[in-house]
Amino acid sequence: MSKVAGPHSLRQLLDAVVAVGSGLDLPAMLQRIAESAVSLVDARFGALGVLDASKSRLAQFITVGADDDMHRAIGHLPEGHGILGLLIADAKPLRLPDLRDHADSFGFPPGHPTMKSFLGVPILVRDEVFGNLYLTEKTSAEVFSDIDEELVVGLAAAAGVAIENARLHARVQELSVHQDRERIARDLHDTVVQ
Repeated sequence: MSKVAGPHSLRQLLDAVVAVGSGLDLPAMLQRIAESAVSLVDARFGALGVLDASKSRLAQFITVGADDDMHRAIGHLPEGHGILGLLIADAKPLRLPDLRDHADSFGFPPGHPTMKSFLGVPILVRDEVFGNLYLTEKTSAEVFSDIDEELVVGLAAAAGVAIENARLHARVQELSVHQDRERIARDLHDTVVQ
């Protein structure tokens, strides 16, 4: 097996980075990040878990590969315990050949699909963990490779920059609306005073 990413993998990473940065709507961007990660490493399932303000649990869980029936069978979305919690507690890539064999593997509800291979990578925004990418069930091999991990780490770095840009854009929009309201209030006041 090759120890470096080939031209095809690098092109896929570039395409994923471009897709991730192709808009400023944060919810749509998070979905694109999860979809791009799944495609990049041939995962059957993927998710992007967004951490809450305390950085101790998941506030959002965006999935790829699970249809509505599967979501209903699974029930409540995860909050960041078990394997998912490992990345919350220690923000570094985690690759497992069979997540079921790990000591922290628990909490799978009865309707949850069987998952074996696992790759988790944190997404950092300005050196702070924003969330994690979780990928399972590599379809083109038994396990995720070193190259897969490096590709997803690269995608996560680009995602962090794109997320920060989307957040800044949203903040600028909020400030603009606030300034517009203040200007309108001043104009109304001036009109009433005259």
